[in-house]
Amino acid sequence: MEDQVRNESMDHNRFAVTTRIWIAFIVVLISILAYVLKRKLTRGNTVLIVGLCDSGKTMLFSKLINPKYSPETYTSLKENRCENVSITSDRVATLVDFPGSERLRKQLFGNYLQKNRNSLKGILFVIDSSTFSKRSRDVAAFLYDVMYESEKKIPILVACNKQNCPLAKSSQAVRTALEREFGFINGTREAALDSTDGITKKRTLTSTGMFLRFDLLYGVQCFYKNRKFDLKFKYFRWDDLSPFRLEFIECFVKEEAEDGDNKRCEIEAIQTWIAGL
Repeated sequence: MEDQVRNESMDHNRFAVTTRIWIAFIVVLISILAYVLKRKLTRGNTVLIVGLCDSGKTMLFSKLINPKYSPETYTSLKENRCENVSITSDRVATLVDFPGSERLRKQLFGNYLQKNRNSLKGILFVIDSSTFSKRSRDVAAFLYDVMYESEKKIPILVACNKQNCPLAKSSQAVRTALEREFGFINGTREAALDSTDGITKKRTLTSTGMFLRFDLLYGVQCFYKNRKFDLKFKYFRWDDLSPFRLEFIECFVKEEAEDGDNKRCEIEAIQTWIAGL
């Protein structure tokens, strides 16, 4: 009799332990599913449009909302915002056109690229290809900071606008020039001390640059007799940013007369990119 009671007690305890394990497993599974579902439901759908002043951001913003609308644009100190913009038949997005004024950069980085980063689906960086040769350094510095603040988590499309202008640089030329400028930025920022003790984190995307630094040299051979130097160091390449999603396309958003009466703009590549996010 005692053995039977003991066996029943052991079976009961075993059943209780098994039940607790299953309950714990189900609770963990439900928590994981709830987390995944929440992430999916709260995934950002905002496309942020940025760039220097006069690059064509507001015109692009308007054309994405209504391709037939051609507003008179002007320099603004406040962002434009439009929700539920139909990009394709089954895809909508929130568009934000942020002013290009340098005075508002802190607000841009703080509000959109840091505080509300999770609300962003992608970033459209618009470049005036017709004046790029004169403003390449300013463009590079701005794009560099946008990429740094986004922490490689947000896809970026560099839209080389105004391709219908005679002096416009191609997307490949812009890409090559920016790669070189990024190397200079990396080099200067790595070489500069952000604080007197040198502890402050440097605002660099990678450790590759265009300037020689002793900690970046692979080999140094110095011969006093013939003063021969063999210095090898790494240049910045776009591949260094992998797995950062960065693309370059060509476009023009200001309507161009075609055959006298018909006017057209070329933003299909941008619409396709947004739809694919």
